Amino acid sequence: MATPAELSRRAALFAAPAVAAGGLVLAGSSPAAASANETIKLVAARSKNSLSATPAFGTPFAMQLELFDANAAAAGDGSAHGIVVNVTPDTPPKVIVQMSLVLKLGFNGELHLSTEHPLVLPSPVDNPLAIVGGCGKYATARGEGTISYPSPDRINLTLNVRTD
Repeated sequence: MATPAELSRRAALFAAPAVAAGGLVLAGSSPAAASANETIKLVAARSKNSLSATPAFGTPFAMQLELFDANAAAAGDGSAHGIVVNVTPDTPPKVIVQMSLVLKLGFNGELHLSTEHPLVLPSPVDNPLAIVGGCGKYATARGEGTISYPSPDRINLTLNVRTD
């Protein structure tokens, strides 16, 4: 049978890894290791657009974008490319697009986005989009956001970006 001194020594030996592991958990939850979240609001103006006014199913398209921040200051540029994946029989018909966007945000890097939604112009509807990656400051970016079309030549983007 072990003496109290041996039990204390054994307890200390078994406790050391647990304390070390606990220390790692505490270190991982420190403010310095907290996730980096950022909400970015942009307005995009189409400088070029290959999508016709009455596109057919399967029509590919591309857009060149100029980006502005909430204060109307230039924030970068970008592009969108996609394909028409459905044209509904409604009157007027709704054009459903699947598209990828790349937003180049100056020297901070790029955000890469993906979405499928009705492309109704104009439309105040906030359509969901996914943040699927990026580069530079946004190399580990992910998250979600919305895209809307308040006028035929304007796109509003709200992006909730995580980079942890």
